Amino acid sequence: MSLLACAVAVALAADKAPPPADKGAAEKAKPITMGISQPYGAEQAAKAKTLIEPYLSKELKTTVTVSIFPSYDELTNALVDGKVDIAWITPLAFVQAADRNADVTAMSKAMRQGGGGLFYRAVFIAKKGAAANGLADLKGKKVAWVNKSSTSGYLFPREMIKKAGFDPDAFFSGETMAGDHPGVCKAVKGGSADVGATFAQDPGEGKQPKPDGCATAGGSLDDYKVVAASGPIPNEVLACRPDFAFDRKRVNGIIQVFGRMSLSDEGKRVLKDAFQVDGWGIAIDGDFDPVIDLVRAKNKKAKVAPPE
Repeated sequence: MSLLACAVAVALAADKAPPPADKGAAEKAKPITMGISQPYGAEQAAKAKTLIEPYLSKELKTTVTVSIFPSYDELTNALVDGKVDIAWITPLAFVQAADRNADVTAMSKAMRQGGGGLFYRAVFIAKKGAAANGLADLKGKKVAWVNKSSTSGYLFPREMIKKAGFDPDAFFSGETMAGDHPGVCKAVKGGSADVGATFAQDPGEGKQPKPDGCATAGGSLDDYKVVAASGPIPNEVLACRPDFAFDRKRVNGIIQVFGRMSLSDEGKRVLKDAFQVDGWGIAIDGDFDPVIDLVRAKNKKAKVAPPE
């Protein structure tokens, strides 16, 4: 099944989902804890929490509590250790969690660009008008990264440099950790860094990617230029802790609720303002191979929850 077909399957399954359980059954539902990090900064994460908690609590007929973690490493630990039931997490953090416990399972994968975009790119950006037109032109410049555990804001961009035949540790004249994607963009725009690493939604065949990681940095995306882009990387995933996946009925209910988000105005608001995505599709085996390759863990398979 193609990735687009999987996305359509989620929407169809959600649209045909059974009616909510009766009030008595709802009252017996166990509370759910959800972990998120702060890729767009602490303020945006706090806003996401205030939107996600009431929406999911209503749709899942139970109390959903969102915990914000300062880094994906801490979120990964919480997921593996069972301190959160589910997590909105990067593909790298998910693979790292699955390496530590193979029963950590991906339930859904974020979709963008009207629902068809299941992948994104890591990009190097410079200020509009900069002379750099390719990766080699960035040698000797000062770079702004997100942090060392960021997929698009550090790890994949460094892999791009390595594949181009350069030493990523010696390629730049200096580097700084901005902490989040808006911080990277502000560093580039403000001149404290010549180049930054962030993300772009997969633009499709033959199209130029845009610096989407700068969308909440203030100003316009036209303030920046994309100098180089990686190959496709799977979007963030909704994953569950090791033993949570064994409750198939509960997992299916969560998948359906996330799949239905794009079908209502309230759900669309949560998608846009909290998750900054267009919808959720089914995660399938093979989705995470580029990330597994990156962390040199091809022999370890990350589990995904199969559709029923």
